[in-house]
Amino acid sequence: MIIISFLTFSRSLEAKPFEAEFEENIKKLKNRNEHVVELWDNTRGLPQNAIYAMNFDHAGFLWMATEEGLARHDGLEIKVFDKGGYNRMLDQTYYSFFKGKSGIWASSDRSIALLDKTITKVIDCNHIADNSWIMTLSEDDNGYLWIGTQDGNVHLWKNDTFSLLPNWKPEQGTETQSLFHKGDGIMLIGTNNGLYEYNYQKNTHRLLTERNIVARKVQVEGGRIYIAVPEKGVYRVEEDMKLVELVSFEKIKDVGFHTITKDKYNNLWAGSTENGLIRIHSGGIERFYFDEIKNYTIRNIQYDGENLYLGTHGRGLVIVKPAKVQKINHQELREKNVKALFQDSNDNYWIGTKSEGVYKIENGAIKSFNTSNGLLLNWVNTIGEDKNNIYVGSTAGISIIDKKTEKIIGSITEKTGLKSNYVYVVFEDSKETLWILTRYGGLHYREKGGELKRVSLPDKFRNTNFNTIKELQNGELMIGSMNYGAFRIADHEFKENIDLPLKPGENVIYAIHQDSSGDLWFGTHGGIVLYKDGKFSRLTRENGLSSVSVFSITHDGKRGIWISNNFGVQYFPEKELEKFKTSESESFHAASVVYNKSHGMPNSETNGLIFPAAFKDNTGKIWIPTVEGVGIINPMNMELKDNSANFKWDELLLGGEKISIENEGLLIPAGTSSFQVSFSNIDFTNPSEFTLYQRIPSKNEQWIPIREQRSIIFSGLRPGNYELQVRVMRNGQLDGIHTLPMEVKAFFFEMIWFRLIVVSLACILAYFIVTYIAKVKVNNTLEKLVQERTLELSSTNDLLKEALTKIESQNYSLKEITWQQSHLVRAPLTKALGLTHLLINYPKYKEVGKSKDQVKKEILETLEQLDKIVRETHKRSESLVNNK
Repeated sequence: MIIISFLTFSRSLEAKPFEAEFEENIKKLKNRNEHVVELWDNTRGLPQNAIYAMNFDHAGFLWMATEEGLARHDGLEIKVFDKGGYNRMLDQTYYSFFKGKSGIWASSDRSIALLDKTITKVIDCNHIADNSWIMTLSEDDNGYLWIGTQDGNVHLWKNDTFSLLPNWKPEQGTETQSLFHKGDGIMLIGTNNGLYEYNYQKNTHRLLTERNIVARKVQVEGGRIYIAVPEKGVYRVEEDMKLVELVSFEKIKDVGFHTITKDKYNNLWAGSTENGLIRIHSGGIERFYFDEIKNYTIRNIQYDGENLYLGTHGRGLVIVKPAKVQKINHQELREKNVKALFQDSNDNYWIGTKSEGVYKIENGAIKSFNTSNGLLLNWVNTIGEDKNNIYVGSTAGISIIDKKTEKIIGSITEKTGLKSNYVYVVFEDSKETLWILTRYGGLHYREKGGELKRVSLPDKFRNTNFNTIKELQNGELMIGSMNYGAFRIADHEFKENIDLPLKPGENVIYAIHQDSSGDLWFGTHGGIVLYKDGKFSRLTRENGLSSVSVFSITHDGKRGIWISNNFGVQYFPEKELEKFKTSESESFHAASVVYNKSHGMPNSETNGLIFPAAFKDNTGKIWIPTVEGVGIINPMNMELKDNSANFKWDELLLGGEKISIENEGLLIPAGTSSFQVSFSNIDFTNPSEFTLYQRIPSKNEQWIPIREQRSIIFSGLRPGNYELQVRVMRNGQLDGIHTLPMEVKAFFFEMIWFRLIVVSLACILAYFIVTYIAKVKVNNTLEKLVQERTLELSSTNDLLKEALTKIESQNYSLKEITWQQSHLVRAPLTKALGLTHLLINYPKYKEVGKSKDQVKKEILETLEQLDKIVRETHKRSESLVNNK
């Protein structure tokens, strides 16, 4: 398969002067010490190490096509787009790119994908590439896509429909290899059988070159047509099919014609088929060689004027960029384990090493001092000076080098007064007193023209190892030790021991710094310890340090401090340090920038337990010793711009679905328990300049640092409206805050109105419950009263029944009495009345049959009978009264 990339030639070849900065960057590409090579392969996120096509989209992402999918790079990490993660993709392997107004059109054999931050569209081309494949793409001024296939055809994709180019019938064996839209309805078609001009308004075409010309690349600049012809060269096409040679193939026989591309500065770049890179410009042809890819073919080239991007076959993506950290241009010091560094009063540099003595650099010339010319030992721990001499300290004592003669003229050892030959520090203070610090309580000083003396120390410090020193603003000295804290010395006398709040393994003071407020900062094996107003605060990895060990602290004189550690050099701006001094939060995180091997450091592991462990030279540059050479940082090169970050919201990962995030914000469906928001801060020059933080103000006002990851996972976020904020700090200063609105939807039972209804119903229910309970209580009370009353009434009823029975009995008796009165009394009474009437009227009745005496006697008997009845009735009445 022939891999197609696209050339943009230029009127360049007639050339104009380039900007000085651009040419300076070009020179850095040739100087090994002034550029760094960054490799991105399948061990760093690339799906596969052969890159077929490469270009930047409109958002600034770098896209690459590989056999195992598309890859998108933002400078910090690579994101893979393949069929496993993006099921809308029809193919796994894409071979060519074309960047148009719509984005990057990526073609596989039989499908096309449009790339712009993500995959925005996929086109199935199976029916137009039947028994063929896609070879080239182009986009016209209207945004319509033109597709050239291996069978020589050209297809138009317009309004989601394919159509063949009218009246275009290529002869057998013709391949469409390049397309270019000239404008005004004219399209150039490069084929293996010549270059054609096609008018798609009139549907006519004409041949512009001979048929034996293979027009691999086509470009129009200033109305002129340029073509690249394999194995012949680069030509300008004139009228009457004439070709004017611009670059002869004889000069670039090893050029890979499919790799030719043009940068924005009118340079042509191409990969060599043999080795390296070729630059073609008005000044001629230049070649660039990089050891990291000398055995690998370059397929794709992009150059932005600062960084060079190379897509290779087998080595993945290679980015060549100017180094942020410089190296010393002396072969003698390359890859050496460098110890103490020093600049003397004559501006000469002295470089101590672990095993090869000390080097002096003067006006670019270098000279070596080692055991062969009198140095006590080639292992150098410290370098110092006085007016006449340079002092080189080692584990065997101090070697003295005369500044004028550059000869080793003597030594200082245990024999001449040192407590130990293991010398950590040689230092001259502002009063021209020379201080020498050693093991075993060796705190020596020698005043100008005087003898070597020792500071008297308390007995418990007699075996202390002293390893660093700092002259304070008041002229006193602060001396660091191993395991016994710091010692304040004034007028050559011990004044105070400051015991740091560190564990025994951490309590090693490597460096001491005093800020403008007079507060002390100790670089230790347990982080940075701040000593302010008699109190300690500690800056550790949790607060932003990249390493637990801090070997040196160097102020750049303007913006902040630079510390060295096991992972490179870390910069903290003063503003962040001031925040730390006043912060009471244990989770405080200081924004910083880390410089390491990827920025040009010879090695990310710097050296400590030496003096000086770093220094700022007279030009403001900071020198750092590493295990493989010296790194030199220019703090003034740090860019401080507002809103310079290219921050992009990327994708929402929701239930396995990846959704591109647009500016209007996010809508999270109801019932979603977790989701993930990803973003990018695109920067290929120095991504480590940026420190990112995130927060949701309505939930937490505190900024939470974002480490290397570029995504935020949310779990259990309650329904509502939120704002996700990401704060971008560049070189420790605020660059901008980026806000993403988020709405988490709720089920109807999670809505406020539903909750209000539920609360209202609950209140009503509670009211009825309370009312019911109160009613039940009242009813219970009433029931109890009723029961009591009923019991009383029942008892009364029984009494009433008994009384009624008695009454009924009495009534019966009364009835009997009444009956007796009405029957028993009535009869004798009537008889007595009759007899009495008879007796009174006796003379009238002649036939009575009885005498008057008999009648009287019978009346008496009748009355006695009546009296008896009356007495018995009275007696019964008396009995009723007594039984009431």
